[in-house]
Amino acid sequence: MSEYRHIGKVRRRQDGRAIVTGKAVYCDDIKIPNVLYMKVLRCPYPHAEIVSIDTSKAEAMPGVKSVMTYKNAPAWKTGVPAHRPVMDQHLRFTGDVVATVSAVSNDIAEEALELIEVEYKQLTPVYDVEEAIKPGAPEVYRAEDNIESKGYHYENNCLPPGSYFEGNDPPFYYIREGDVEKGFEESDVVVEGKVSYDKPSFPGAPEVPFIAARWEDDSHVTVWASSQGPNMVAKPLGLTIGAHISTITPNVGGSYGNKDSLSYTSMLVVAASKVAGAAVKFNMTKEEHLLTYERRLSNKFIGKIGVKKDGMIHAIKGDWLVSTGVGSELTQGQVAEGLGELNLVLNQTPNWDVTAKVVVSNLTPVGIARGFGGQELKSCALHLLNRALKQIDMDPVTVFKKNFCKAGDEYYWRTGHKYSNPVIDYTKCFDVAAEKFGWYRKWKGWGKPTRVEGNKAYGVGFSLHSSGDPQSDETFAYVRLENDQVTVHCVISECGNGERLAIAKVAAEVLNVPMEAVTVVQADNGTNPADFGLAGSRGTITGGAAVGRAAAEARKKLLEEAAPVMGCSPEELDTKDMMIFKKDDPSNRIPWLRICPLYYSITGTGGIEGDFNHNNCVMIFVEVEVDLDTGLVKVVDVLGASDVGQIVNPIELKMQFEGGLGSAGLDTAQLEAHVLDPVLGRIMTHNLIDYKWRPFNELPHFDTSILESQFPTAHPFGAIGIGEITGAGGPPAVLMAIENAIGGAEINEYPATPDRILKALGKA
Repeated sequence: MSEYRHIGKVRRRQDGRAIVTGKAVYCDDIKIPNVLYMKVLRCPYPHAEIVSIDTSKAEAMPGVKSVMTYKNAPAWKTGVPAHRPVMDQHLRFTGDVVATVSAVSNDIAEEALELIEVEYKQLTPVYDVEEAIKPGAPEVYRAEDNIESKGYHYENNCLPPGSYFEGNDPPFYYIREGDVEKGFEESDVVVEGKVSYDKPSFPGAPEVPFIAARWEDDSHVTVWASSQGPNMVAKPLGLTIGAHISTITPNVGGSYGNKDSLSYTSMLVVAASKVAGAAVKFNMTKEEHLLTYERRLSNKFIGKIGVKKDGMIHAIKGDWLVSTGVGSELTQGQVAEGLGELNLVLNQTPNWDVTAKVVVSNLTPVGIARGFGGQELKSCALHLLNRALKQIDMDPVTVFKKNFCKAGDEYYWRTGHKYSNPVIDYTKCFDVAAEKFGWYRKWKGWGKPTRVEGNKAYGVGFSLHSSGDPQSDETFAYVRLENDQVTVHCVISECGNGERLAIAKVAAEVLNVPMEAVTVVQADNGTNPADFGLAGSRGTITGGAAVGRAAAEARKKLLEEAAPVMGCSPEELDTKDMMIFKKDDPSNRIPWLRICPLYYSITGTGGIEGDFNHNNCVMIFVEVEVDLDTGLVKVVDVLGASDVGQIVNPIELKMQFEGGLGSAGLDTAQLEAHVLDPVLGRIMTHNLIDYKWRPFNELPHFDTSILESQFPTAHPFGAIGIGEITGAGGPPAVLMAIENAIGGAEINEYPATPDRILKALGKA
């Protein structure tokens, strides 16, 4: 194992002191001259039409500069395909936007909302995906909305398949391979059923979504956004409204994928700014965040799985009904990746017939969330698989080790094509992690508790998650050497995972300088080159590769310019701590300042073209405690495992694993979910008391098993990104553990709340 100066070492984050002392700048701290404050009037019904709306009293109120309704809003639409307008006379969920007020203060804007008079006509809502696709179900969108993509049309509350991930290829919304009916005939065990992961969960970060916008002229807009990907705001929004978007992102305050493109929110605020003719800012309240903002998708899998006695999964067939609420920010892309993620885990299965449908309803819209589709599908499909594994009496670690994608195997990914992972193999990780957790000691068989102590029963479970995204899509970077400083231009925002520290380390390692010499510029798409953003755990490899290559080029230019000064060839020179010296005589040296005087720059550029030939993997082992009298579940022990190639940030890596518990991660198995009032159509869990989070004093014992195989990725030091997926394998592992603890009683829906557990035990 190579010894590095910074890579793999604990280094203080350059922004750390400012964050913990309250000096760090977040979006709402930015002072925008003459900015207006925007507030939103929201629909009180799950499905309605505006019969009449009178905004005259609000407009006459001192301090109110503009009011926007469906009557004067720009005719823009967002979503995949474009379907969700800025505003509409047809309102589709409780919390849908009826009007916005832009005023000189938040208080005035809020008061003005109360002066808007609206008459509604209530319509029949639909919430359940199975009900929504039935003939005669209430129409969430209508024929006149003209929703179409690639020759597919909106029908029976199903959005057209396909996302921009596929380019010009046909939409990737199903896997059909082999002969599935023959596969079932050849299987030793066949199970079928329905598993529901259909209670919407909230992947929200502590800081609420924020957008501010200012039109500089008719075709240029500056947007301040709490986004983990400035280009993910700028590029789709620019195409939507036909303008050039400059996005500025300071500290994000956490995202978990959920504040990536902010597509509808950014469109709404930019529209309000256009109507007002002034800069407008919108900071959601926490209640709005929970009640109306994009959530994790929910779904049902209705299917059939065939398994051989040797533990090989032989056939899988099913309908994957995906609930996207009233809006799809990128649900079709999540479907494409979800299919690929299932294919990675059940990679040796020769017979497939799995079809996805993206179904709209009168629920809050769906947005991006870590796990990106695969968590939801696998939580259902792998739980159904447990029924077959129980009959062949083979433990899940052994089964998944047999069936998981190995080096050289092909797998589907989000374009609908197959890709091959040439070298990355997680076989050893299965064995090392199982040993550390004590899996084979704790596992007593399907439906058998590890132990029972009075009314407390304990059980263990296992699952895993894998993604083909960690080296996906393009990223570019510049590295400037000026005087004795290193400046890194790479449009990576700080959303809590230490990615800016990681790329600073790469630059410092390549140039062999102290961390204090490296500055990573602010995350905006005006002063930085293009980048896809921090999605799919890709930032580690792609950001590291682009910055590493840019730093290497800058180093090469530095030594080339120093060579004539030192009377030798560049190959004879090296550099450390802003000094250039001869390799055979380190005492013969000059400072960088000699080559880079006061007003002089040496710039290196670097980039990477993405590919899908590198998959990551996180395994989750859990032990739960179930109170057999009350049905209360406690997760008491967790082990997360992976082979990360090369550790870059050891503390941040540990935090990424532990952070996979909550915010719509592992805890969706038995804790986190929104509760819907079916009469009002309102989410009742719209605050941080009613939405059941895991408090800090109930964190389980958490351990990790981390291998460092330094697989040859594009990262200059062989790292593999895993941040997105650390908790994604957790839900089916926890539900498996619960069923084992309670003696094998079946639970086929998430979350496994106490009432559902008591029902399974025949006690309710």
